[in-house]
Amino acid sequence: MQLAARKDAGFDVTRNGCRRAQRGFARAPLAPIPRVEGREASFASAVSHAARLLRAARQPHFAGLGTDVDGMRAAIDLAERCGASLDHAHGETLAAMNRVLQTRGWYATTLAEVRNRADHIVLIGVDLEQRYENLVSRCLRPAASLESARLEGRRITALGPRPAPAAAQPAEHLRCAQDDLVGVLHALLGLLKGAAPDVRRIGSLPLTRLAALAEALRAARYATLVFAPGALAAPREPALTLLCELIDELNRGGRAALLPLGGDDGAQTAQSTCAWLTGYPLRLRVGTRLDYQPEALSTAHVFAKGGADALLWIDAFGTLGAPPAGASGARSVMLGAAAPDADCEVFIPVGTPGLDHAAQLLRTDAVVSLPLAAQRDSGLPSVATVLRALLAEMR
Repeated sequence: MQLAARKDAGFDVTRNGCRRAQRGFARAPLAPIPRVEGREASFASAVSHAARLLRAARQPHFAGLGTDVDGMRAAIDLAERCGASLDHAHGETLAAMNRVLQTRGWYATTLAEVRNRADHIVLIGVDLEQRYENLVSRCLRPAASLESARLEGRRITALGPRPAPAAAQPAEHLRCAQDDLVGVLHALLGLLKGAAPDVRRIGSLPLTRLAALAEALRAARYATLVFAPGALAAPREPALTLLCELIDELNRGGRAALLPLGGDDGAQTAQSTCAWLTGYPLRLRVGTRLDYQPEALSTAHVFAKGGADALLWIDAFGTLGAPPAGASGARSVMLGAAAPDADCEVFIPVGTPGLDHAAQLLRTDAVVSLPLAAQRDSGLPSVATVLRALLAEMR
């Protein structure tokens, strides 16, 4: 990616960017001035006030968790000191994926494998133009791959309400509404097993086209189903389970894998770091013991049931907005790269990973840690710096 500095300390993305990168890099940094109860304060006094708030809390909850690897490590260290529970802003999607992974398992692949090996890629309800526009040039239709023959003969199918963008052509589009997706996947699984449903259409999609897709997937050397878990209609488990069963069936006579797209706002980073350090995914309370409760420790549930008396909200990317309704209030500390959308007792502005400070983030496929260099000197501390100062104050 190439950047050009602007007078407001933001950047214009001049090459290899996307719309989300353009918005993120264009944002000017906040002034490095914390606020306590709405008034400007020094960094030391803001940290001291936040430490007193967390020390007095009986059941603190750390949420948002939009940060990098070092920030998440520091959040877990502080949570252990406070006995706090942890949940990412995208916790509902993460929890749904965890439930499927824990109860039946799945076979997933990587971006590099898709780029170099896959010969038939099916995009399941993925909006490539708005959310994952670089996936086409980097993985689906790259300029080169390790096996050029597969790249030349690669087949791309879009299954869902949105067609593949022009850059992915030639690609076929099997149109179906998002609400019909579970039924379509169920019918596709039946076709692969030789048990065709006794219908002519699934929603607006003719069964004959679905049968042709099943035949093409059977013939593929390496089929890949690409989907965005966050875009699946809730409850997500039926669609996720069917996707796993499709891969199981295809692997009986060939090779196939899933590629989930996600990890937005540091979600994959938070999830993986938590698993490294504790052995559990998110929605975990740490302290004298580990307490993993994926339903009870969701941010919305915790505050709806009065299960927390203090909130630490982390948003180093400036994209998460306010905490869920009922979660913000007087007893809250927010660390953010954008001005808070909700009232809080303490607000400490922080830098954005890979913009205001060097960082590491986990890629969407969770197998590569990407090192990011600082692009400017804004004077803003990292989330890790703030949380370590908080932990030192509480000892």
